[in-house]
Amino acid sequence: MITAVAAEALLMRKRLAPVIVGATWVLMVVGFAFAVPYIVYSVLDPADAGRAELLAILMPGEVGSTSLSSYPLFGGAIMLILGVLVTGSEYRWGTWTARFTQGPSRTQVLLAKLVVGAGAVAVIALVAAAAAALASALIAVVESQPVDWPPLSNLAGSLGAAVLISITWMSVGAALGVLFRGTSAALAVGLLWTLGLENALSGLAGVIPAIEPVRNVLLGSASGSLVASLGAPTQGDGGTPGVVDYLSAPAACLVLLAYLALTTTAAALLIRRRDVT
Repeated sequence: MITAVAAEALLMRKRLAPVIVGATWVLMVVGFAFAVPYIVYSVLDPADAGRAELLAILMPGEVGSTSLSSYPLFGGAIMLILGVLVTGSEYRWGTWTARFTQGPSRTQVLLAKLVVGAGAVAVIALVAAAAAALASALIAVVESQPVDWPPLSNLAGSLGAAVLISITWMSVGAALGVLFRGTSAALAVGLLWTLGLENALSGLAGVIPAIEPVRNVLLGSASGSLVASLGAPTQGDGGTPGVVDYLSAPAACLVLLAYLALTTTAAALLIRRRDVT
């Protein structure tokens, strides 16, 4: 297993996909969570009551929840894409057969890919958090506001939630890559479900109470509920789309861990039983 992880780590370092996906996500966090709101703040009438509230969420004291609010909808989709590329690309390149005949078992190779993928998205989440902190501090300096950081426990909680959400979505993407034996169909189905069908079901649950139990176990609902539990304003209160309060923090974590376990198990079973040639 150690050999398999080392091999996958080398492969991950040689690939451009993690760098491109990671850089894209960091730019999205800085751009949509800080740069765009600050531009809106700059053009608002100073007499507008919402102007001060908008500046407040951009300050270092709120950096954890502000940056984290991007994860349930947009960050999840980005990490799903990386997960699909981690496993689906092997089918496109035709390299699974060589991997499975040169040492570690199929399960070990797959688990090694997921371990290294989890490490990659954790690094991406850490870099995004650092970039968000830098952007927030810069705005505070420009606006002559105090650079007061939140307690370290708040920052650690925000980063932990970002890592858990990222790893879970990455594992779902990896399982889809195995299920569809490639990247194109896996990406299409994954993005259609997460960005389209989940939102449709969430909307219908507000009209049809019978759908609420289904809504509460959706991946996006669990991610959004975890973010809301850490202080981010919900979508209904004018916050970022995808941030909801359907579940408590422990329940949201359990749902995310269940997705992680189920998708990993499903991918392992599929890759053990199916021909990959």
